[in-house]
Formats: sequence, structure tokens, C-alpha cells
Amino acid sequence: MRSKQARYLGLDVGGTKCAAVLGTAGGRIIARTQWPSQAPRGPGAMIDELTVRGRALAPVDGLAGIGVSIGGPLDAPRGIIYSPPNLPGWDGIELRAILAEKFNLPVEKVRIEHDAAACALAEYRWGAGRSVRRLIYLTCGTGFGAGIVLDGQAYYGAAGRSAEFGHVRYRCDGPAAFGKTGSFEAFAAGSGIGRIAVWKYPSRRWTADSSAPEPTGRQVAQCAEQGDAEARDVLRINAQAVGHGAAVLADVFFPEVILLGSLARYLDKNWLRQVRQAFAEEALPDAVKLCRLRPAGLGARLGELSSLAAALQPAAGGMAPA
Repeated sequence: MRSKQARYLGLDVGGTKCAAVLGTAGGRIIARTQWPSQAPRGPGAMIDELTVRGRALAPVDGLAGIGVSIGGPLDAPRGIIYSPPNLPGWDGIELRAILAEKFNLPVEKVRIEHDAAACALAEYRWGAGRSVRRLIYLTCGTGFGAGIVLDGQAYYGAAGRSAEFGHVRYRCDGPAAFGKTGSFEAFAAGSGIGRIAVWKYPSRRWTADSSAPEPTGRQVAQCAEQGDAEARDVLRINAQAVGHGAAVLADVFFPEVILLGSLARYLDKNWLRQVRQAFAEEALPDAVKLCRLRPAGLGARLGELSSLAAALQPAAGGMAPA
């Protein structure tokens, strides 16, 4: 087993921002940097910048491994990225092999994880999932994804594909996300709040900016805080969708805990109460009894720890670093 002082590089790749962290297997962050993704540049320029920023934090000599948290679809074991909606041009990009070459590391020392799975792994190691064997993390942020961890391993399907739960159809009507009407992504993501507002109240002008097609979730939440009944209704619809999504996953996997991401931090307790109510009404009684539904435990640290958790994942059949 490696020393707890071995250093790992974590790379968080998103459509809006990217980040790099240097940390230890114990979850201690030594250094961190963040920058705008400028995703329209395409994968070549983005990977070059990831390399430059990563090397600035972590000289290659002595680096124990690299972990990447990135949106899917992807083949996680092979580290191949297949056209995430927020990363134009990332089609069949062999990111694991590319980073291994750029950092002069054996390919087995580079691990790629779906961003929701990476968050779930971080919560499993250091957060609200430390005492359980089966947990699910729901992103509840810009997107709506499910990271599933069973006995310390992120769950992936055939050909290493990530669980794209947000694409599952929730209703036959409603707003659309990524070309699919009524998906969980459209209703349950933080970005879905604005879509719901425009769909449910099409004649209302939500913002003073006439060029904005829809309000942000934060704008709707501010209206709700001021007693706006329509805004409260929009948040209720969103909370109900999150609760129903959690119920589906609880009925299928029977986890001990389902952890809620960004919205659970940013919205008030009434939103969480509505999520739990919808979950309790929809899930099987046994699932409700056995599964706790709660906010993620790592808070603002989750983003930086998720890519570090990815770096610590063993190859299939291997042992995790101590």
C-alpha cells in the first residue's frame, strides 16, 4: 500500500469551469487552481491546458496517480469520452491514454470517472456515506445525474457506460432537456427550475432582461423567498421530481442513503421537506424505511474532492490506496 503522504492529481472537467487539485489519499488538499473551460475550443486545447495547469501543481516525479471527474457518456474503465452535451467535440476522446502519455505515467495510474460517480465516491470516502456500503449521489445542479457506489466501487454498465439517469423520461409533458421532453434532467436539475417556470407560466415575464429566455434557479428562489406563489409552485414541482427520482433509484437499488447535491445547499428547508415527502409517497415502504435521504456532507469541498476520489479508485480487481 502507498503511504498516506503520496500525492495525487485530480482534474475536474466541466463545460463552464475546470479545476485541478493536488491532494493525499486522506483527502487533504495541498493546492488547487480553477479556470474557465472555454469549451468551444474543443478537446485538444482543453487537454493541453489541463496538462499545463496540472504540471504546475504537481511535478510528474513522485505523482502517485491522476483522477478525472467529467460528464458522460463515457467508458469509465477505458477512459474514453463519448460526446458529453456540454463538451463539444469530445467524441471518442481516449482521455486516459492521452493523460498517461502527457504526464509520463503508466496508464493504470490514471482513472476516469463520471462526475456524479466521482462525487459519490468522495462522499463514500470522506462525507456522508462513510458508514454505508451502498449509496447514491444525485447531482441536483446544472444537470441531474446519479452516481451509484456499491461496496466502494462506482457502478457502470456494459462497456463501462455511466448511469445516465437524467435522460430517463419522468413525464410525457413538460420542458425538454437535451432534446427529450419530460426527462428527469428537465425537471429535477437546478437548471430545470427556469425551464419549469417558463413551461408552467408561459405568459409571465420572470426577468427584466428581455433577451433572457428563462430565469435562473436563483432568481426563482429569490421570488419564492419574497412570498411569490408561482415561484413557490415552480420549486415544488422541482422538489417533487427530485423526490420521485430518488424513489425510483431506491426501489431499484435499495441503498442505505441517497445524497442530494447542489440544490440541497442553496434552497431552503422547505424544498428538502418537499423532496422527502415526494420520496416517501412514491417509494416502496421498505425502501423508505431502509434509505435515508439527506444533503451531501462535503458541501463546498465536494467539487475538489471528487476528482481526488477518482484518482484513488483501484483498477478492476485492485486495492484502493490506503
